[in-house]
Amino acid sequence: MQGNKRHQFYMNRAFELALLGKPKIRSNPAVGCVIIHNDTIIGEGYHRDFGGPHAEVNAILSVQSGDMYKLMEATIYVTLEPCSYIGKTPSCANHLIENGVKHVVIGCLDPNPKVRGRGIQMMREQGVNVEVLRYAQTNANLNPGFYSSMLHDRPYVTLKWAQSSDGFIGQKGQGSMPISGQKGRHFTHTWRSEHHAILVGSNTVFEDNPRLDVRLVEGESPQVIVLDRRGRLTGNEMIFSLGKEVWIFSYQIKEIEHHRWFTVDPSKPLIPKVFETMLAHEMNTLFVEGGRQIHQAFLEGPMWWDELRYFTSREKLGQGIDAPAIPADCTPYIREDIGDDEMVILRSKQTWQNFISL
Repeated sequence: MQGNKRHQFYMNRAFELALLGKPKIRSNPAVGCVIIHNDTIIGEGYHRDFGGPHAEVNAILSVQSGDMYKLMEATIYVTLEPCSYIGKTPSCANHLIENGVKHVVIGCLDPNPKVRGRGIQMMREQGVNVEVLRYAQTNANLNPGFYSSMLHDRPYVTLKWAQSSDGFIGQKGQGSMPISGQKGRHFTHTWRSEHHAILVGSNTVFEDNPRLDVRLVEGESPQVIVLDRRGRLTGNEMIFSLGKEVWIFSYQIKEIEHHRWFTVDPSKPLIPKVFETMLAHEMNTLFVEGGRQIHQAFLEGPMWWDELRYFTSREKLGQGIDAPAIPADCTPYIREDIGDDEMVILRSKQTWQNFISL
């Protein structure tokens, strides 16, 4: 293989590896690495665990002892710029230098503005030939939470709802109304498992009494967050009986045993405090499943959302609660039929322009 085709082939393999680490790396980016010598893979690795060795280190560890001398003649493919700083782990850029690597191909720059380009500079100053490809979109698709926390200082926020064909998400006083079909519900549980936290308002808790956990697919249930401005929750609702701590954000001072109550200054909005608390706990993806009021609060905030996912059923309700208004700052991402429903995913133009401009 030559040139761009070679780069594409091995970088695609590196991204396949990166995806394997997603379940256990928390707020860290998923990164993969492949080591090539004479068009033969002699080592590969990915970031496996939060706080554990990065992809480059694991890839070098995978090289057979008898092949270590080949590193000086090898090409390293890594999906994201090797880190230049010492944090929970040593500098990966320095690790490559110390192991005699002379050629590194990088998917894209680190989105962190404080360190962006420093790993490349460090390696080039030590004589390493560094090539930077244009895989920002692929990296952002894989690591939206990491990109959002680095560029926007908040989690990546996805809003989800289901609506009837005539544009209603439910009917007042009717409690939980299943609008999407079984396949749509499976998608919803998969999405829950892919996010660090799930958020609803207290109205949804009282009207639907949901579990907000992952049951229909394998995966870990997200941290449950409830916005309860007036402090109405009692601790007797379903979400408090599932053995996992619930976070409540409110303007009132209150406690619910075995759960966390965050009291916010009434002069300030609740949502930024949620963002701040999540990042402090190494969480950078938020799934919002509330009603119209909660969704509109995110949509009308100062860049408080990134992605919209909704199902439209074939059924009509005739009247009820209007679905959230779709903002103008949207770009289509996915539209397809899922069973009897249509699934639509839209993305914020501003968010994704920021992500892929690196």
